[in-house]
Amino acid sequence: MNVATTDTTLERAFTPTGAGGWAWARVLFALAALAAHLDRVVSIRDALVAPTMVLASGPTVLAREVLMSGAAAWATWALGLVGIAGMLAGSRFARAGLLLWFVSHAGVLLGCGLNVRAPERLILFLVVALLASPFAERGLDQKARSPFARWLLLIVYASLYGSTGWMKLLEEPGWRSGEVLAYDLVDRWHAGGALAAWLSGHPLLCALLGWGTVAFEATFPFLVLFPPANPWVLLAGVAMHGTIGALMDVGALGTMALAMYPVLLDPERGRLLSARLLARFPWLARMYR
Repeated sequence: MNVATTDTTLERAFTPTGAGGWAWARVLFALAALAAHLDRVVSIRDALVAPTMVLASGPTVLAREVLMSGAAAWATWALGLVGIAGMLAGSRFARAGLLLWFVSHAGVLLGCGLNVRAPERLILFLVVALLASPFAERGLDQKARSPFARWLLLIVYASLYGSTGWMKLLEEPGWRSGEVLAYDLVDRWHAGGALAAWLSGHPLLCALLGWGTVAFEATFPFLVLFPPANPWVLLAGVAMHGTIGALMDVGALGTMALAMYPVLLDPERGRLLSARLLARFPWLARMYR
């Protein structure tokens, strides 16, 4: 009886479901990659060519052993643009484009000798999930595919949000009082503009935002699996990342995280939302399909 029940549960969990979310994720991930790529172009020559600018403290010793020429630095960066174009084109170009962009992105990162931070670690997990997914196929809005890659993403996001949320709740009281957020808003490396500085001086607002962040992250692993709550918890995630992006500089973390939200959305609700968007904005179909 237990074996049969387990088999039924596993069969239900891995029954092919609507795959349209991967088409949206392909486009959104490519646009997030483009934003991250363009963000580096301003200082790429200084970072990769000038010996006095190389920060040889990254995950490898590449920056200590190899100093790129100006041409090599620009060529490495330009390959990423080709890869992004491949992802946007989709079909047979999507997987090759994804790998090409990732190699370019990693080459710039390791060539600079920069430390691997949260955005880079998340990008690695997302690339693995994309490669395991049907994101390169055409007409995904009309297809059902294995949910394996979606489950993989759910595990990544549940671990990302859940671990940080429960750590803040149990070990960092400054998040509940708003003190941590007040400091982060004016932090030397991540500070935003005048609005962030103003908000930092209002403890009550910082406490409310802090509690909101903790509540979202700590409950995400549970609510995202509950169909009625699924779209609402993802909407809360959009609000959180949007607020962070407006108030602080955290690199590509927010845009990369949000790029996969169409896949995290309940497949049936995602199908209905996709149909409405394509009906309202027909021009989206060219890129989406």
